Amino acid sequence: MEGIWQVAPLRISFLIRSVYDLLPSNANLVRWGKKDDPTCPLCYSRQTTEHVLSSCKVALSQGRYTWRHNRVLQELASVISTAKGQSNPPSPNFTIFTTEGGARKWCGRSNTASNQKKGLLDGCNDWEVSADLPEWDKHPEVIRRTTLRPDIVIHSPST
Repeated sequence: MEGIWQVAPLRISFLIRSVYDLLPSNANLVRWGKKDDPTCPLCYSRQTTEHVLSSCKVALSQGRYTWRHNRVLQELASVISTAKGQSNPPSPNFTIFTTEGGARKWCGRSNTASNQKKGLLDGCNDWEVSADLPEWDKHPEVIRRTTLRPDIVIHSPST
């Protein structure tokens, strides 16, 4: 719990106030006696915290939420790309149990020794990350020829 207070105090304040609907939206300003009109200046609906953060149809049609979406997507793609070169060896306390038949048990699942993997990308060194962002490369051909439009693709040509 101590780690949360290391975060910038204004971010913590925003998070707490947004959860309890205490941000200064027009609806809250009317409730607090600071304003007379609770409507959104863009679409004239009632402007609540939810409306400001994700529900205003005019803001959606103008692409105002795209910036926030792209920032989150950019961060995710960057973290995945950085992790590409890292391997995660098991910790010293990591134990794999071998049963009488030669199967290995790990995290409650039973696998044979040859199939034991730590993750989906184990044993694959050629995987690539692409994101649906202007500054990133396009998705691989296997995705482009479909009608799918995913935000992030992790692809290995060899698997």
